[in-house]
Amino acid sequence: MSGADAAGPIADAAIGDLRALADALERDMLRAMLRLNTESGEDSLVRRQGQTAVAVYRQVEDRLRLAGDDVAQRAGARAVEAVAAVAGVPPASLPLSVREELDMIVNGQTDDVAAIFNEAAGVIRQGIARGIASGGSLGDVVADVADLLDTTWRRAQAAVDAAVMAAGRRAVMAAAAEIGHEFDLVYVYVGPKDGKNRPFCAKWVGKAATEPARLDNEQGLPVDDFCGGYNCRHSWAPTLVEEALREGYRIYDTSAGGDGVDVTESLRQQAEVE
Repeated sequence: MSGADAAGPIADAAIGDLRALADALERDMLRAMLRLNTESGEDSLVRRQGQTAVAVYRQVEDRLRLAGDDVAQRAGARAVEAVAAVAGVPPASLPLSVREELDMIVNGQTDDVAAIFNEAAGVIRQGIARGIASGGSLGDVVADVADLLDTTWRRAQAAVDAAVMAAGRRAVMAAAAEIGHEFDLVYVYVGPKDGKNRPFCAKWVGKAATEPARLDNEQGLPVDDFCGGYNCRHSWAPTLVEEALREGYRIYDTSAGGDGVDVTESLRQQAEVE
């Protein structure tokens, strides 16, 4: 099983969580910004200074940071679900070393989520301040903030998806490592082959590697957990060497990194001798 088979639906559910939170946050932000409006019938922010603006700033910042914490917690919970779905057992029953690896993956991505929302709080505050200082309309400020929120949610969605899918892939790789000493395994790069592929994915989809962790996706992310990078649609499928040969996959020895060395024919000859 590839990590995507079981983890994919859970990642989709995590994105659903995110959309619900986004809707609630946008409503809260609009309510907060409406306090900046002038007297009834006027559509100008002109000079509503002092306590109202300060209170709105704080409310915006606090609400965004709380949203970031909420998203991070939900992403962590969904990642645990993904591990259980892939491994077939509760994560707590996995070896300590595997649990530590999973914690590092999930904590790294949830930290990214918190950082995304903290950054957004500052940027949105500046956007509101600019609107007040320039005397712009409330409608313009709301539109600007909506654009900034959209960017924030897109970045958060990428981080959440990455956390859940990476946890699922790590569980698959850990399970393979458990039996690797008993069987000759390679890892087939599975997933779509189309115009959306990153260069790394276009090169490896439909091929097998002996040690995916030695490869470089040029994204600064571990290949065995993140494949081609954030939002990658691919996974590594542990496969018996004999099955990979039978299915016609080219097999590359990637123990030295780089592009790997095609060892398909030598493995086929070795299998025939045995």
